[in-house]
Amino acid sequence: MGVGNGTGRLGLLELVHGVLFSPAATFKAVGGAPPLKEAAFIFFLLTLSNSLAGSFLLRSNFAGIPGAHVTEVTRVVTGLLPAFVLIAIAFATAKWFLYSALFHFLAGLLGGRGNPRETLAVCALAGLPGIFLVPVELALDILKVAAVPAAALGGLVGFGILVWEVILLVIGLREVHRFTTGSAVITVLLPLAALVCLALLLVIGIVVSAGAFLPSFLSG
Repeated sequence: MGVGNGTGRLGLLELVHGVLFSPAATFKAVGGAPPLKEAAFIFFLLTLSNSLAGSFLLRSNFAGIPGAHVTEVTRVVTGLLPAFVLIAIAFATAKWFLYSALFHFLAGLLGGRGNPRETLAVCALAGLPGIFLVPVELALDILKVAAVPAAALGGLVGFGILVWEVILLVIGLREVHRFTTGSAVITVLLPLAALVCLALLLVIGIVVSAGAFLPSFLSG
């Protein structure tokens, strides 16, 4: 499939279709002319859609708690919706810039030749599969699926989407930074490995601290 409109830049629909179904060619075109405005629009639209769908599912789960007053739950969640959406957008934006900066730094260390605009565009566009989580959450809400099965199904779908997004991120960084797939994989997975190590150290620290405190607590 060819991408581009003859001007070196991709249109909005070309970006969406290309990232989902022809990522290598699309991200290669992104590297030549990063469509940062279109990527940012897609990113914020995805964030808004997912936060709204998530709030509806949350409202449904709270309303399903035994003894909950449905009208009161609906009123409270609806009242908090603007704050919830603004917080979600602010958090997602901060995460977008932070991850982009980290990936760009690591890519540069590994010989990448892309620029910050290209990295920002890739990080925004790699989240496109998240749009498929919206109909799943809406369906769970409409069908009134119980909280536990809904969380399990949503988590399973979310994990699959996360894997898809990581694959797109690897392809995107490889194309715009013009280095190997292995270097792109290291760029993406190194921060994840660091987070896992930090989490393990935190858990070990808590366990060791609890082990040191528990004998004195029991003897007292």
